[in-house]
Amino acid sequence: MARYQHSSDQKGRIFIPAKLREEIGSAVYVTRALDKGFLACYTEERFADIRRQIDELPGTDPMARRLRRAIIGEASRCQLDSQGRISINDELWSTIGVRPGETVYLIDMGESLEICGKTFFDEMEAGQTPITDLDLSEYHVTGIL
Repeated sequence: MARYQHSSDQKGRIFIPAKLREEIGSAVYVTRALDKGFLACYTEERFADIRRQIDELPGTDPMARRLRRAIIGEASRCQLDSQGRISINDELWSTIGVRPGETVYLIDMGESLEICGKTFFDEMEAGQTPITDLDLSEYHVTGIL
């Protein structure tokens, strides 16, 4: 897991590092993430599982419909090209405020990738309390130094 920095090109394409391409396969689904300023990138298998779970939510529930629209309705299947790039549509880029040519971060989250603008991420990080100053005891995660 790591954070990678790349620039989007004028066609909305970004390069996926070779290490990540091995893990994600030949195509991914890119959609809105739950956090503002981020896109989520899922393998086809992972996205199918997420879609199945969302499809099982009651259609009469307004929150479930909103989630379905945001995650499923905004999703775009992106095929990796021969140079290891994916093309993300303008609508998804605009949801996170990234314009062609801007630098983005790809953050390997294990079962997914997060994509965000470098400027957004750097400003967000600068405005947050350092993780060393947070009380994380309620999460009961052991082994973190």
